[in-house]
Amino acid sequence: MKHMKKILLSILTALAVVLLVACSTNNEKNTNSGKTADKVTIKDSQGDTQVPSNPKKIVVFDLGALDTIRNLGKVDSIAGMPTETVPAYLKDLPKSIKNVGTMKEPDLDAIEELQPDLIIASPRTAEYLSKFKEITPTILFKSSEKDYWGSTKTNILSLASLFGDDAKKKAQSELDSLDKEIETVASANEKSDKKALTLMLNEGSMSAFGAKSRFSFLYDSLKFKAPDVKIEDSKHGQEISFEGVKEINPDLIFVVNRTLAIGGDNSSNEGILDNALIQETQAAKDKKIVNLTSDLWYLSGGGLESTKLMIQDVKDLAGK
Repeated sequence: MKHMKKILLSILTALAVVLLVACSTNNEKNTNSGKTADKVTIKDSQGDTQVPSNPKKIVVFDLGALDTIRNLGKVDSIAGMPTETVPAYLKDLPKSIKNVGTMKEPDLDAIEELQPDLIIASPRTAEYLSKFKEITPTILFKSSEKDYWGSTKTNILSLASLFGDDAKKKAQSELDSLDKEIETVASANEKSDKKALTLMLNEGSMSAFGAKSRFSFLYDSLKFKAPDVKIEDSKHGQEISFEGVKEINPDLIFVVNRTLAIGGDNSSNEGILDNALIQETQAAKDKKIVNLTSDLWYLSGGGLESTKLMIQDVKDLAGK
């Protein structure tokens, strides 16, 4: 009997040693990977996506998400982004951030080399989602053109939840402040009957955008009134002639210069707005042809910082 007890004790001791070694090896692997075992469920355009919480290395293609992360005090978690075409308000980002391609063409090798915990894609890189997911968990946020600000707020809070309750509370506080600023602008515009047309200049051509376009923030949220004409709600706008702008005769013209936004040669756009037919519009007569901060409006948006800057760009025109 004593002999059997000794055998059982030896077997149990051996098993304990094996388990300890296995646990130690597993812990070492987890430590070497640099990735947290904790997960958080993020609501994005794909539905519910499970990703690491408090990610230490993020690759970002969505500049609005990036400026939100910076606003929340987590900019050190940004490991990679497209660094060649960056809006002026993001020029002071840490030099440690690596370039991972362009806004539309990611460098998958550069991304993989960084071994990120998370990739935040953008609508411009949506076609690469499956390739991103082969590298690491990936999320994608989109703002609705039908409810731009409502969907943007949801996206911001969802993104903030990556970093815990304190970050989410800070994001909510920032959103509350933005709500008040938006309400001030919207209230002034609702009392006005002035009509605002948004134009995009691109290498010598002009496109018009309506109330449900990529610039719906101006209309649905800030309540600038769109002209009483049908404008195709396309991502690139509806091509429009000088005669077309004169016929609409807006009281206010917002201008986004895509060529400047992407760092192109703007010579082909020079003088377009000085055309005699455009100068006959009420907007020109009242000196209300307004050049928006093009790299902000074209490349970014949907973030805590970018939204604040967009409001600042137009608030002095509200109701006028």
